[in-house]
Amino acid sequence: MADLQAIAGRDVAFYVGADDSGPRICARTKTITIGGESIDVTQDCDGAFRTLLSVPASRSMDMSVEGIIRQDDWLLLALDPSTTNFLEQYTLVIPGVGAITGDFFIGSFELGAPYNESVTFTATVQSSGAWTFTPEASI
Repeated sequence: MADLQAIAGRDVAFYVGADDSGPRICARTKTITIGGESIDVTQDCDGAFRTLLSVPASRSMDMSVEGIIRQDDWLLLALDPSTTNFLEQYTLVIPGVGAITGDFFIGSFELGAPYNESVTFTATVQSSGAWTFTPEASI
């Protein structure tokens, strides 16, 4: 296991597309949640202890971003009632670690408008299919 250098959050970048050449989505906070749904195979012979298979029933990754509304891409997509394609390819680049790329579904978009502050957004995208991870040494 290697030691990582501390990373400034602003250096973690979220892009539309298959790499960091696409448009960058500017944000204040980026969050990744990696999930794995277990398969419960418990039966009475297990003595009341849960038993799980070592393989997941499904794997998922959700990424959320929060920021100041200064780009209208997701806002216009969310507001347009005729929009039918919420699936897009995104890339998250973490300096010193690598890049995560895959197809993601725009699961939610929120707009915040406090009376005395800037207008903010929060968006969550959900993985559709397998994602790829490319270690930084390979980028």
